[in-house]
Amino acid sequence: MAKSELNIKVFLSNILNAVGAGVVVALLPNALLGEILKVFKESNQYLELIFQIVIAIQSFMAFIIGVLAAHQFKFSGPSAAMIGTAAMIGSGALQFTPKGLALKGIGDIINVIIVVIIACLLILLLSGRLGSLEMIILPVVIPVVAGFIGLTTLPYVSGITKALGAVIHSFTELNPLLMSILIAMAYSLLMVTPISVVAIATAISLTGLGSGAANLGIVAACVTFIWGSLRVNKAGVNIVLIIGAAKMMIPVYFKHLIIAVPLALNGIVAGLVAYFINVQGTPMSAGFGYTGLVGPINAFNRMEGDAFTNIILLVFGYFIIPFVSGFIIHQVCKRILPGYHDDIYKFEIPKQ
Repeated sequence: MAKSELNIKVFLSNILNAVGAGVVVALLPNALLGEILKVFKESNQYLELIFQIVIAIQSFMAFIIGVLAAHQFKFSGPSAAMIGTAAMIGSGALQFTPKGLALKGIGDIINVIIVVIIACLLILLLSGRLGSLEMIILPVVIPVVAGFIGLTTLPYVSGITKALGAVIHSFTELNPLLMSILIAMAYSLLMVTPISVVAIATAISLTGLGSGAANLGIVAACVTFIWGSLRVNKAGVNIVLIIGAAKMMIPVYFKHLIIAVPLALNGIVAGLVAYFINVQGTPMSAGFGYTGLVGPINAFNRMEGDAFTNIILLVFGYFIIPFVSGFIIHQVCKRILPGYHDDIYKFEIPKQ
């Protein structure tokens, strides 16, 4: 991409598109296979190995986002490797321990975005200006400078997650119905942002009804984007959304913040469902929605009474009610909200 073609809007659009695609590439293998492998891997060493592989792929999300960002800018292969390396170092997923390096989680996506922006700017600033020294200087400057800045900003950026966690934790002190509605709304609105909803839940040890409400808030976000996407995106994008990987729509959400209205409305419905069915969960299940049936399984294990009745309730709570109400809310919003229509849900797939 020629530097003359770049402006702030195009630059940020390239970054956000890379984030959306990178989240899918990194998280989809575990979303599809993770829960199934957990059930069967204990007695099979090969399935255990596959499980470790999908977890590792997930942990390399920052690197993948960095490479895809370079691809968006049409940078060279070496530049892509440098940006990916810088993103990985600055993400927080790469832990420096006395015993060596270790992978932990997926890192902080907000910090990844910061590092990728810095690395891409450095490439744009220095590329073509160093002559024959470029292949010597850039591999030192880009990963080291951008990675160092990322590690420096990481504690402060992580504070955003902690601050949001404190707000959500304050909801747990309210009456159960209001708590469920507010947590479900918050999680619906936060799901399609760089904020890690799982990190929030684990940071504040969100359990019981609060976890269930958060879980259904994730479902609300997925449903919102499924109905918006169906008519304007190809089957592959819609299937990924149906699986539950709504975070891929970060660029869509940030470009069209009007989507926050149906997200909030679907969140209210999700909170009501969580309260009346008494959906419960754990800190780890809170941020998964129905992906891999993590939410429904955890809720089922905490329900009392007849198993068949509980399954019916969960089918209505996780699938029938959210999808029906999501469709109605989408249609109503199209009629009454200026600027709200199917086309705003168009997902731009990075070209090969």
